Amino acid sequence: MISKRSFLHAFGAALLAASPQARAVFPQVALKPVVLKQIHSPTTITHAPDGSGRVFVCDQPGKIYIIQNGMMLPTPFLDIASPSNAAPNNGPGPAISVGQGYNERGLLCLTFHPGYSNPASTGYRKFYLNYNKPFVPGGDDAPLGPLQGTNLPLQPPLTGNCVSVIAEFQVSPSDPNVAVPSSERRLLLFTQPQSNHNGGQLEFGPEIGPGGERYLYIGVGDGGSQEDNNLGHTGGDNTTPRPTAALGNAQDKTRLFGKILRIDPLGTNGPGGQYGIPPSNPFVGVGGGVREEIYCYGMRNPWRFSFDKRAGGTNRLFCGDVGGGRTEEVNIIVSGGNYGWRYKEGVELPLFSSGAQSPSTPMTLPPAEVAAMIDPIARYAHQGQIVESPALPQLGLSVTGGFVYRGPAIPALQGKYVFSDYGNTSTLQSWNSPLMGLEETAPNSGVFTLTQAISLLGTANPIVGQRILCLGEDESGEIYVGMKTNAGVLQPGGDNLPAGGIYKIIPLQSFTTTLQAVKDNTIFSDNPPRAPIIGYPSDALGYLYAGRTGTNHGPYVRRALVAFDLAAEVPPPAIIQTAQLKLNLTKIGPEANGTIFSVHRLTETWGEGTSMNNAGAGFGANATVGDATWVRRFFNTSSWTTVGGSFTATASATTTAAFASFLTWASTAALKADVQNWVDTAASNAGWIIRGDEFTNESACQFASKQTGGVPPELQITYEAIPALTRREVWLQTYFPVGMFVDGSADLDGDGITNKFEYAFTFSPLAANPPNSAAQVTAVESGENIVFTINFRRDPRATDLTYILETTSDFVTWTPLVTSAGGADPSGSGYVTESDVIGEEPVRLVTGRETVPKTQSRFARVRVLP
Repeated sequence: MISKRSFLHAFGAALLAASPQARAVFPQVALKPVVLKQIHSPTTITHAPDGSGRVFVCDQPGKIYIIQNGMMLPTPFLDIASPSNAAPNNGPGPAISVGQGYNERGLLCLTFHPGYSNPASTGYRKFYLNYNKPFVPGGDDAPLGPLQGTNLPLQPPLTGNCVSVIAEFQVSPSDPNVAVPSSERRLLLFTQPQSNHNGGQLEFGPEIGPGGERYLYIGVGDGGSQEDNNLGHTGGDNTTPRPTAALGNAQDKTRLFGKILRIDPLGTNGPGGQYGIPPSNPFVGVGGGVREEIYCYGMRNPWRFSFDKRAGGTNRLFCGDVGGGRTEEVNIIVSGGNYGWRYKEGVELPLFSSGAQSPSTPMTLPPAEVAAMIDPIARYAHQGQIVESPALPQLGLSVTGGFVYRGPAIPALQGKYVFSDYGNTSTLQSWNSPLMGLEETAPNSGVFTLTQAISLLGTANPIVGQRILCLGEDESGEIYVGMKTNAGVLQPGGDNLPAGGIYKIIPLQSFTTTLQAVKDNTIFSDNPPRAPIIGYPSDALGYLYAGRTGTNHGPYVRRALVAFDLAAEVPPPAIIQTAQLKLNLTKIGPEANGTIFSVHRLTETWGEGTSMNNAGAGFGANATVGDATWVRRFFNTSSWTTVGGSFTATASATTTAAFASFLTWASTAALKADVQNWVDTAASNAGWIIRGDEFTNESACQFASKQTGGVPPELQITYEAIPALTRREVWLQTYFPVGMFVDGSADLDGDGITNKFEYAFTFSPLAANPPNSAAQVTAVESGENIVFTINFRRDPRATDLTYILETTSDFVTWTPLVTSAGGADPSGSGYVTESDVIGEEPVRLVTGRETVPKTQSRFARVRVLP
């Protein structure tokens, strides 16, 4: 988490300067909102290794929620919130109280034992939390016994701020969505001297101990305050200035602070007997009070770390360690490693704001120990901090560690490390967070290139108005991002709803489409057949021409104009991958073969007129403004700023005329750029102008237009875009916050139609519908029979549904009359027809019919599956 120290900096404008290293190539991706306005301050996003696909989210005030099937379940998986953090009657809990202000304490992390779903494992149904509880003077933590592992003397005037708790819980044996609060077993507790720098990460490593045990890694900050140099920090005090050569907690191996710890949570040989010390830990048996739980040291605030332990991974441990005054860093953690704090910040001696330490007055450490300190794999500077030459990019103020992507959805992201920062901004009121990436230059080289802002389609990066608190993974390895719109833990958003949100990194989807021209400058020719009247009337067959005509037609210079409606086919945002223009060549002049035809982007709009003449005027008709006819040559010049057309001088694409059916202008960078510009800015779309040889008679070519009835001008494109929401997602988000749990069997508006059927019939679930609005039944006598006609609404966009109209006489055996599955047209023995619901297209009204004897009772129902 961000240090309060960071708030003291004066920030300059956000700068995304080029990295001194070559940039890694990251694929363009998108962020999909998963849950919005239902969580206050997400600190962890993780999963249970049980095949359920559920996503678990820790909310900092003390609750854990489950996201299942795209919705957040309303009942928390576990609630350990203090009464002041909870809604009325939610009950007390052990987590420390937080309020609307900034706070680094609370529920910090959740992880599941690797044997969570295996009944034969000692870790079956077990999971672990890292949270802060209130400090109890005297170290008594009744009724659960004395603090285990306390490493902070409590003599006056020193008092603790809070207690970090590493605890084990179990899930209910009868309901996997509910944990058992009374199952808590506290493994490790230590008193925090200040409120900040609590670290908080928990993660099981990939290794398996000699007895099959699995080891739990724990991130612990340096104890808080500033500079690892205050009361509760080795050698420090609260004087001004503080001691220059104070060792600090992070370099003191007799303290747990400023470390990543490793324990066996089910072992017993640790202090207090609540956990075990792995025999391979680097400081086992060292003595002298050195804590054997330590895996590495010299950390400032290891807020988030992760193992690259999925298939194809390296098993390395990546950690984002929050910096102090100047830089942020990402490290690869190794056993026994010293990462420098408070002797170094990144690779340089830190310049503390208090002036207590500078490059000329460092603390004294053995030279060999200093030489062995491990440098980060990536660094960047804080806003307004000029660090090194060339200068590090100024990207943020508090690193948020992430994950090496190993999921299946985005192959181009494989092996790349995705991480973030809490904030990149010029003012504290307008907050932006960058989503960044690292890519190793060669496998296991340890050398990484930095992507300062991963390209997000449809979203600015840095992400405007958000603070990124955490990243997480689901069971398949897809990455999620936890954000918040403000700094206060319980501070609501502008709509008075919780300000946190969960997003998922998703791939773009590829699409291919062929567009036909919606506008062209068709010339209606006097070609045969001619009507037996005076003159040569138009034959009503329009063509496009480019090049120079023969002497019997002027000669005239012809230029073809075409335009395509990108906005109707390619809603932004989208990234054009290829663009190819194709015209059907219907006639080629004798001098045209082998000549170049070029396409230029028009810079002025033009009108498509009404030049076809059915009254026998001969030689076509006069052009309307912006259009052309055979007589009026190319266009009416009054509609153009530049005679001959306003267009870019450089061709977007060229092709060579030949005796073939089509002329095709292949995809070029310029042609793609034209289309991309029209997608991004629809108002700029004036289309293209096509030019041929304008100096040689008989060099003109004739092309089919959109009026000829042949193949009109076509634009074939491929593009990438954000996958469209499903019909159910669209319906839900119309009425509820994103990801809110909506029970399909509930009837929120009390009209007798459950939410499931409200969706199927495209009704609002919040406004009552009149009786018989979804389905109507009429009965008409016909001799000895009754003809039943049943109408019901169907949404063909709801491809996740199957509609079934059924009838019965005994409520036991039901006969299907009409079925529509996956959006397909209805069918069945009783299907009659369907029609549009006027004003609600494409909603359809389906009609089914059944004839039964008068003596037989008959009942009908519409079922919707699933």
